[in-house]
Amino acid sequence: MLIKRRQFLQSGSLAAAGTMLLPRFIKASAQGMPGGGKPKILVVIQLSGGNDGLNTVIPVRNDIYYEKRPKLGLKLTDALALHDEAAIHPALKSFKSLYDQGELSIINSVGYPNPDRSHFRS
Repeated sequence: MLIKRRQFLQSGSLAAAGTMLLPRFIKASAQGMPGGGKPKILVVIQLSGGNDGLNTVIPVRNDIYYEKRPKLGLKLTDALALHDEAAIHPALKSFKSLYDQGELSIINSVGYPNPDRSHFRS
């Protein structure tokens, strides 16, 4: 049976995720709160590759966004407003619901100084 790269990545990533070593701060959050409190759960979603980050979390009050994206930019009326400065793509209704409930936070533009696109450093 010949397996294609896409199939391997899809099935292999699920298997690898179960065996991946987690950083200590994530392991600690998964173990629960001292004294029996409700545990916090941290889910990290990195959208890269074909993702258009500026149309995922939209800077709706930034004129430069619309100046540089006259046809591609999403208007506030089309997007799901998070607050006065940002909105998310209309396809992310379930994320908007989680955000409104206080169950989702968005940390945008996270990286490291002088990124060199190295897989080893990243």
